[in-house]
Amino acid sequence: METDVAMVESPKRPAGAAGADLNGKGTDFEEFERAGWERRSGTYDEGFGRMTAGVHEPLLDTAGVRPGTRLLEVGCGTGRLALAALGRGAAVVATDAVEQMVAAAAAALPRARVLHGALPRLPFADGEFDAVAGAFVINHVPDPVTAVAELARVTAPGGRVALSCWDAPDRNPAQGLVAAAVAEAGATPVGDLPSHSPFAPYGSPEAFAGLLAGAGLTAVRVEPVRWTHRVDPDRWWDDILTGTVLTSSLIEGQDARTVARIRAAYDRLVAPFAQSDGSVRLPVAALVAVGTRQA
Repeated sequence: METDVAMVESPKRPAGAAGADLNGKGTDFEEFERAGWERRSGTYDEGFGRMTAGVHEPLLDTAGVRPGTRLLEVGCGTGRLALAALGRGAAVVATDAVEQMVAAAAAALPRARVLHGALPRLPFADGEFDAVAGAFVINHVPDPVTAVAELARVTAPGGRVALSCWDAPDRNPAQGLVAAAVAEAGATPVGDLPSHSPFAPYGSPEAFAGLLAGAGLTAVRVEPVRWTHRVDPDRWWDDILTGTVLTSSLIEGQDARTVARIRAAYDRLVAPFAQSDGSVRLPVAALVAVGTRQA
């Protein structure tokens, strides 16, 4: 795994980046996400969830997690990041917006406190945690600005908030192959679905840093993180369909002929990453942003 650190200036908030998705449907986006993750709570972990774990150690390093750290993880999913934090000796509280994920994480994390909690409304006191971490959760909330402000609120003075998001699609084939295949096939989503996450305007290093700085966090920086995911290409197609919500919605509801056209495009796009054993080695790229709560 290769990690480069880049300090960035904190820009102004992107124009139009409010608490709704880019279609102006913030509440609808929240409901869309929650329902989608409820359906995927039993299929996410060993597929797409296994891939996302590549960011966990860099994220915990950035958050400053060590023995005795009072850590809050938001969007814990099935508990992989929280488990890594427990391995460092942290005292972990984990939350997720989906009850089924909470149940799965609670079963996997007997030494952690696991609660139902959806950003931007967390059931914690001001300054309750030494560090807060969220792996690919900020891109699933209906109002990123309010969500980061809430994370800053529950962080103790001098503590850190560390969040990850996906890097640009051209640096991130693992996460973006299916969406690229949909575009190549000329397919359009079926039904009234969100076209983007409300986080989309913050997906650059500069805007991501500005999001944290806007919540009053200081010493904000963004770290690009790179790793490689090795997987069978047929399995990865299934992992994306059963382990994502917004991306898989591009396929759901399509007729059989359109799905076949998308799959053919996917097969062509994934082929350059093939290995001699039939697997593919897919580059993965994320951004980790961190800021410190003022003392």
